[in-house]
Amino acid sequence: MALAQQYSNISEEVMEYLFDQKIRERDLIAEKEELKLRMNKIEEHLVLLQNRDDELTCMIAAGNLYQLSTVKLVREGLLASLTASMQPYLKLHRKLLRLQRHIREDHSVLYENLIRTPST
Repeated sequence: MALAQQYSNISEEVMEYLFDQKIRERDLIAEKEELKLRMNKIEEHLVLLQNRDDELTCMIAAGNLYQLSTVKLVREGLLASLTASMQPYLKLHRKLLRLQRHIREDHSVLYENLIRTPST
């Protein structure tokens, strides 16, 4: 049986559902990567502060704003930011794994049905 004939038996709603699931998966992966990049950037900043005296002053710059602070305060702020980013990352990761499991299950059911469907 030709592949095109097999897929012609699948309703448009089912194909649209599977397509929407793949789009959702792609969006979640993009969000996850964005969060991961943000966490990596924070970790890079933390590495720069390693082995530095806590009372050493440093300059923080964001855009055109500059602020004088201590290494200890900057490190604490970065760690707090990293911790705050970790929870959404883990939540998104679990959601993505759940979606991928559903996609695999849906595909296996679909292929089982295609195999069982007699050719017309």
